[in-house]
Amino acid sequence: MKQDLQICEELDDTDDWVEPAMLAQKKYGTPLALSLALLELPLSELDKKHVRPRAADWDEYRIRSERWDASPNNPEDAIDFIGWFTQQTVKRNKIGWQNVKEHYLALRLGHGGLQRFDQALYTDLALQAKGVELRAKRWSGELNFCQEQWQGESWYSKLKIW
Repeated sequence: MKQDLQICEELDDTDDWVEPAMLAQKKYGTPLALSLALLELPLSELDKKHVRPRAADWDEYRIRSERWDASPNNPEDAIDFIGWFTQQTVKRNKIGWQNVKEHYLALRLGHGGLQRFDQALYTDLALQAKGVELRAKRWSGELNFCQEQWQGESWYSKLKIW
């Protein structure tokens, strides 16, 4: 019985996200499901909105990467930022790659804000983080089956991460 692979089909429809997400995994170590989940959107809406970085974090990314013309509305830039930012979260906050909730909170609050975050005071944000975590877990399982669909793509062989 073939498993429902909704994410594979949705990524095929918006394939300009797959290659940058795989490149971010190779470049920064960011798991594919984490990159995509931090976009905070249903994949069917990826063409409408991309990433909402905090201004200070976006500026730091542009300075450190020397990507002065980078835009959070460009799929390659948005995913590269997420890869860079999550790598910084791992280093600065000692957060593991699989801790999606903490990565989401760091993205929303900044690295220092994450240290001061009180879940009891910000229950809505804590619930949002839990939702992103659940989405990433579901997608992680589904993404393992996408490689079969992507093997025919020209970019797949040069970025293969499985």
